[in-house]
Order: sequence, then structure tokens, then C-alpha cells
Amino acid sequence: MYRRIIAVGDIHGMYDRFQSVYHKMDYEPERDFLIFLGDYIDRGPDSVKVLDWMLEHAGQKNVVILRGNHEQMLLDYADSGESGWGWLLNSGLSTLQAMKKSLFGWQKYLDFVHKLPCHYEIEQGGQRYFFAHAGVNPAKPLEQQTEDDLLWVREEYYNHYTGEAIIVGGHTPVQAVAEGQTTPILKKNLIMLDTGSFLRDGHISAIDVLTREFWQSD
Repeated sequence: MYRRIIAVGDIHGMYDRFQSVYHKMDYEPERDFLIFLGDYIDRGPDSVKVLDWMLEHAGQKNVVILRGNHEQMLLDYADSGESGWGWLLNSGLSTLQAMKKSLFGWQKYLDFVHKLPCHYEIEQGGQRYFFAHAGVNPAKPLEQQTEDDLLWVREEYYNHYTGEAIIVGGHTPVQAVAEGQTTPILKKNLIMLDTGSFLRDGHISAIDVLTREFWQSD
């Protein structure tokens, strides 16, 4: 049994904001479980710093790092023989340039991102928690979700999911769902944790899914 199961929403290259919320939540590796929901890169100025932090902590006890749709776009760009412009048009160009200048080099980041899973699930206290970057397709059982579902789903998930497992995801900024919203959206069976990390009035958010206590960056 974990003291807390903490999920962290979209970071999008906002390293200083990430460090702010990370210190606020006071993570304890021996007692807590920590899971990151993807989208570490693009939009913000420090994608490589965020990736370096993730590389340093990958494989540590009780830490899970999931893939987001922006990491998937990076992989699709690399697999396309550098002809896939979708990622570059979504803030990927500055990320690409920074990765190629890094001491680690472009390939180190590609190899890391390629190994990231698209979902994770855990049960505690008789409750099933299912983590995925975007959410799930409510028309399918959890066991039949595709990578496309887990990385890209939006309205059909947060408007129509009625399952018993609690789904924890990011991807869609809460500001796009409810006007004036800046904190996580908490429903009985889902948690939306993208609170606009790169927006002027946005934050990076983390939440203990057991108690629903949450923390936000300055």
C-alpha cells in the first residue's frame, strides 16, 4: 500500500514551473508512487531540461513515466525520415534544435521516448486507477484501448466515460473545457490534470489520486 499515488500533468518544457510543483508535493520515494502523464516537450523553453530530468529518474523505484502525444509526434517525425512536419508545426522545431545541441544527442532522447509506455494501471483500496496521457475511448473496454485512443482522445472521453475505473489523464487543457478553470477537473470517475502549463495564467498540476489533494506550480 502506498501512502500517496501522485500523478503529474503536462509539463511542456516549463522546467521551472515543474520544479515548483515537484517541491510543493514533497515526494517521498519510499512511501509514495509517482507517475508522469506525458507531454514533457514543446511549447515551453526548456524541453531538454525536462527530458534530462526524466532520464535521470527513469527506472527509479515507484516512478513511472508515460508517453504523451507530443512524444509520439517526435517519434513519428523521426520514423518518417524527417518529412513529418506535423510535430515541427506544433512547437517541435525548437525542441529538435535543442536536442541536437545537447550533450546527450538526438538519439539518446529518441531511444528514451520510444520505451515510454502509453498507459499504466494500479489498484489500491479496492479501486482501480488507470493512467493515460489523453484518457480512454469510452466505447471500448480498457484492455482494448489503442495507442491512438490513449494519446489523442478528447471530448468523447471526458463527456461520455462512465466506467468504474478512475481514469487519470492530461492532454486537454482544463481551460478549453470550462471557461475560467485553472485547477484540475475532478469527477467521480476521472481526473483531468492538464492545467495549461505553458499558458500565461496556467500551471503544472500534481494530484494524490487517493485523497484528491492537489498542488500547482507558482
